[in-house]
Amino acid sequence: MAELDQEMEMDVDVITLLDMNNNDVDFYHVATIDYEDKWYVFLQPVKPIDGIGEDEVIIYELGLDDEGDDKFIPIENDELLDKIFQEYVSQSESDEESGDDCGCDDGGCGDGGCGCGDGGSKEEKKSSCGGNCGCGDKK
Repeated sequence: MAELDQEMEMDVDVITLLDMNNNDVDFYHVATIDYEDKWYVFLQPVKPIDGIGEDEVIIYELGLDDEGDDKFIPIENDELLDKIFQEYVSQSESDEESGDDCGCDDGGCGDGGCGCGDGGSKEEKKSSCGGNCGCGDKK
């Protein structure tokens, strides 16, 4: 069982952000979606945070700072947050129905269109979709 837990931990992306007191806070990267030509990232705290339920996520707009590094921009418009979350739900349901559940951006995963299910080495699988989905780890 410990081996399975270790494998699961290795597949999880953890992002560390700084809180208002400059303390490190770790978040699981749940998803990143494109909505109306902007990118949004969904994060879930690794450890409990006051005011955020275990089954809740924080959504940030993904932007770039002056140096070109990722910048997480808080979204203060509740209507926009609802629309972004509904888009996430819609995309998740669509992926489940089509079998496109590996997370790569190529689409066609259910029918092997992106190469995730194709034979070959891990490197060949990763190169078929840019290595974004972990498909090279599938057997």
